[in-house]
This record gives sequence, structure tokens and C-alpha cells, in this order.
Amino acid sequence: MEDKKLFIIKNAGGLYLKFGIKSVTLDYVAQELGISKKTLYQFFKNKADLISQVVDYYLENPVFDLNDSKHGNAIDRYFILRKHIIGILKYYNNNQEFELKKLYPKLYRKVQKYKRERIYINTVENLKDGMDSGLYRSDLDVEIIAKLQVGRMLLTLNPEYGIFTVTELSNIELYDKVMEYHMYSICTEEGIRYFQKQLNNTNNEVKN
Repeated sequence: MEDKKLFIIKNAGGLYLKFGIKSVTLDYVAQELGISKKTLYQFFKNKADLISQVVDYYLENPVFDLNDSKHGNAIDRYFILRKHIIGILKYYNNNQEFELKKLYPKLYRKVQKYKRERIYINTVENLKDGMDSGLYRSDLDVEIIAKLQVGRMLLTLNPEYGIFTVTELSNIELYDKVMEYHMYSICTEEGIRYFQKQLNNTNNEVKN
């Protein structure tokens, strides 16, 4: 992909994430990126085309891989994910998915399908890794837990369903409680001790 086009896609994605889809016009994208609208039209037919290509890029190039071995063991990876979520919460616009669903329903369905599949696959891999290392219980029903995780992430933690308020969903404390609930249900005694140690370290970092 041409460098200029990639620059536009990445930065436009950041603007949509921060301000929402509806309010970010092509004029605004051009102004914020310091380019002309003529340059935008060299790569994108219209706003819908730009949004479509932004979505496709991030689906094909996810910014975080839960099961990357460089993130440590199965439990460590959830704490790395936590740091990633904190970064997103700083500028995430909770209306983004609602606007995508309303304005670009086909793209919304594509994103939801991707999320379902990725959450399921990542959870299965993480569970199997944790079971192999003795951090997770050996008697877990991996498929059921992975499906429950999909429901938790896409339904329970979706502001559209009103289970949690937008304010609650913007607070890392909610994620911590969800993570703790999940870990205590799947960990062995060794895993619980390790998880609690990492959680305490995280809490101490916040206090300091």
C-alpha cells in the first residue's frame, strides 16, 4: 500500500475512534492531516469508501494479539490486554459502533462477525495454553467458556444494550472486575495465586 494512503487510513481511523464516524467529515480529515481534499479523492471515492478501507485495514492488521508469546503466560497476557484497553479508553468514542450500525450496517455486520470469531479463537487458544501450563483448571469446557466470553464482550459490555452505563464502560475498574470474575472461575489454586500477585502489582503501580 502506498505510504500516503496508509498514512491517511491510520490517522483517519484515529479520528473516527476519538470523535465518532458521523461528525468526522472529509473536510475535517483533510484539515487534521494537513492534506487537500484532492489528495483524499486520489485514494478514496467518498467518505463511505474511506471508512470501509479503514475498517478493512484494522481487521486485517489488528493492533493487539492476545496470544502473542512475547506477552508472557496465559494470565500475563490479560494484564497486557488491560494496558491496551486503558490506552483505548482515553479517547474512545462510545457512539462509534452505534453510528457504524446506523450509517453503514453492512460494515457493522462485518466488524461484529470479525469480533465474534477473534474473541472466540483467542479465548480458546488462551484457555488451552493456561491449561497446559497448570494455571487453568484441566476440566474446563473450552468451547462453552469461549462462547460465554464472546457474549460478555459483545453483549454485556455493549452500551447499546444498557446493561452498563457509558460512564461505567469508560472505566477500567469494570474491566478489572470482569477479568477477576473470569480468572477466579477458570484458574487452579496456583493460577489464582499468580493472578492475585499480578493484580496486586497492578494496584500498587496505580497507587504509586
